[in-house]
Amino acid sequence: MQQDILQKFLADKKIVAVVCNQWGDTGKGKLVDLLSSWANIIIRGTGGANAGHTILVNDQEHIFHLIPSGILHDSQGKINILGRGVAFDPKIVIDELDLLAESNISVKNLKISHQAPLMLPYHLLIDRMSDMKAKVGTTGRGIGPLYADFISRQSLFVNDIFDRVNFKSKLENFLANKKDILAQLDKDLAKQILLHPHLGAGIFFDEQNILSVDKIVEKYSEYALRLKDFVINLELFLQQAKKEQKNILLEGAQGALLSIDYGTTKFQTASDCTLAGLAKGCGLREREVDYVFGIAKAFYMTRVGNGPFPSELGAKQSEDYCASGHSKEEEKEKYAVKLPDLLKADDFSQGIAFRLMGREYGATTGRPRRTGWLDLVALKYAMQFNGQNLSLTKIDVLTGLEKIKLCVKYKYTGPEIFYAGSVLKTNQEIAYFIPDSDILYHCQPIYQEFSGWTEDLTKIDDYQTLPQAVKTLVEFIENYTGGQIDLISVGPDREQTIIKI
Repeated sequence: MQQDILQKFLADKKIVAVVCNQWGDTGKGKLVDLLSSWANIIIRGTGGANAGHTILVNDQEHIFHLIPSGILHDSQGKINILGRGVAFDPKIVIDELDLLAESNISVKNLKISHQAPLMLPYHLLIDRMSDMKAKVGTTGRGIGPLYADFISRQSLFVNDIFDRVNFKSKLENFLANKKDILAQLDKDLAKQILLHPHLGAGIFFDEQNILSVDKIVEKYSEYALRLKDFVINLELFLQQAKKEQKNILLEGAQGALLSIDYGTTKFQTASDCTLAGLAKGCGLREREVDYVFGIAKAFYMTRVGNGPFPSELGAKQSEDYCASGHSKEEEKEKYAVKLPDLLKADDFSQGIAFRLMGREYGATTGRPRRTGWLDLVALKYAMQFNGQNLSLTKIDVLTGLEKIKLCVKYKYTGPEIFYAGSVLKTNQEIAYFIPDSDILYHCQPIYQEFSGWTEDLTKIDDYQTLPQAVKTLVEFIENYTGGQIDLISVGPDREQTIIKI
């Protein structure tokens, strides 16, 4: 039934996009999986293996880090593409291909842009060593260093690995340009990091130069043999697809509040996670997109890694706790039986409860996600870049809470400071988002409270039958942001979705 409604909803659309209006982890994978029934082509256009998309189908969980979430529909002739804007890690892709093969999931229609920038052991090594000092909380997947090389015109690309002689020459030049950087590294620490399985389990280490050109060429030539049949010229492919009026779905990664262009300064990912960045990374123009599913988790939100999060439950205590290496298993064992008590305790404990209720642990790292109430100030800001259509996910998670809070303003508690043409004063109330992290860390949430609900939402398939308390929250969000909520997810399965027509 939901598929029929979806087809009707998208009847006049040819290119649609799925993007996140928060810090990521909002359920893009589930939505892409759902929309894949409509699409002929699914393209992932930004980010790298630092993004994990989790999809639940018939109680079976699938986690993808690079391969587009529409791959579960490959056997139906759906074409899944890794676009030119993706930080392409060949080992991750091959590992995922192997896992899909073990589950008997077809990948015959997977395509890879020949122009995607190539992840090298150098990028992974530098990312992990740099984050030990910077404490940004990266996933260590090499994304920042790779995009930095791309911007500075030093990148190698997917197409380079298919000519061994040419690849070796380019790699030698690349590492020669990095000679000064490599010379400053602690050799013992570099060796230890390179022992990690994802960094080759030590095969890339060279005692004199830290990285061995010959070993990298040898391994990447093996990758080339596995990947050659998947590589295409994406631009030519899309020109033909548009002529044939194919339905094209763009799959975003991370979220607008992490965008290198618009996210919280110093605590961003290295790509533009907004609609503009996604379209560009897919080889398309933003204006070609007919409809945007801009996702927000509701009525709470999460963040992974460090950085300001005004509505975080537990504030600095929570940020430090989530960065301290606690595992999903450890937290579940310690706190799961205490869930009712946690919800009645202090903010920090409530944050743990939200995490347990929403299964909020990183798909890539397993790290506990920081949790807090939905921040409408931040949401309205993100929608400037992703459009006014909203999709709400995970609204079933907070069922049973007596009160729901939504952040509607901030109170600035820092010292008086000049910002953007005016002076921010201590204790001033602010109704707009400030992406400057030094300032945002001093912004305390001002909440508006709403009644909760007790009804089970996971079986509801029509907006009108939702509890009035939920509809009141939905309508308040629409009025506050000026947006229109067209889709609501009431559970993790693809069928647990309400589409408003």
